[in-house]
Amino acid sequence: MVKLPIDGGFSCPNRDGKISKKGCIYCSIYGSGDFTYHNNRNIKEQLNYQKNLLSKKNREEFYIAYFQNFTNTYADKNYLKRIYNEVLNIEFINGISIATRADCLNDDVLEILNELNKKTFLFVELGLQSVNDKTIKFINRGYNQKTFDEGISKLIDLNIKTVVHLIVGLPNENKKDFLNDIFYVNEKNIWGIKIHNLYIQEETPLFLYYKKNPFNIMEKNEYIQNVIEMLEFLKPNITIHRLTGDGPKEKIIEPKRSKNKASVLSTIDKILKEKNIRQGDKYIKPN
Repeated sequence: MVKLPIDGGFSCPNRDGKISKKGCIYCSIYGSGDFTYHNNRNIKEQLNYQKNLLSKKNREEFYIAYFQNFTNTYADKNYLKRIYNEVLNIEFINGISIATRADCLNDDVLEILNELNKKTFLFVELGLQSVNDKTIKFINRGYNQKTFDEGISKLIDLNIKTVVHLIVGLPNENKKDFLNDIFYVNEKNIWGIKIHNLYIQEETPLFLYYKKNPFNIMEKNEYIQNVIEMLEFLKPNITIHRLTGDGPKEKIIEPKRSKNKASVLSTIDKILKEKNIRQGDKYIKPN
């Protein structure tokens, strides 16, 4: 499965003033869509560009159109229908991934997603990041955990696959917090998970905060050990989409290891093999 990130021209209620104008503290000016093709809003041209960039010769490809930056259900229902269907009509696209917020799933959106789910391979991505209330406020997520619960329940009730994002390394969090995130994911009927390392990028509120309030940056080995333990407790049937994250190398301030994602992934893989660790080894099924 190859995800082709695209810019659908969306905004965000945490950027346009509906909730705030600050955005989430770690979010770049592109709304976490730094690798989309910003120079052209033509969807087909964006997808062709990403396909040429990411495809590999002699490999059978399954292409997913990934609406990545900002909040990709935050628009008029007619616009949503038009842009989603535009993608579906592109011959090499086999499915759609939509990144959005749990507070941007109104009845019109859910109706559109429900119909889309019947037509194609669909999954919706939500930024949980943490279940710690203090952390949620610190990162300026813009809504509480109850709202997240309600949003993800709406998607699951419609049998729409969901992918939840978690961040490891946020200030004042520790292993207990990371495992609490996993326990929450295990309780829900969640299809997939993305684990990101915290990285500080230029032109973000987090960068400004870090300059005034330097905090401890998790070292590579500590990050890897935390991720491995999270995997051990993760329900075995949850699909893992990511174990680390990255941004534009020239804009990453800390940690420097974020500029070498392959090294982190290869080390995780090596330890898992050497110690014969499997996802769900420590998972405890509820009574």
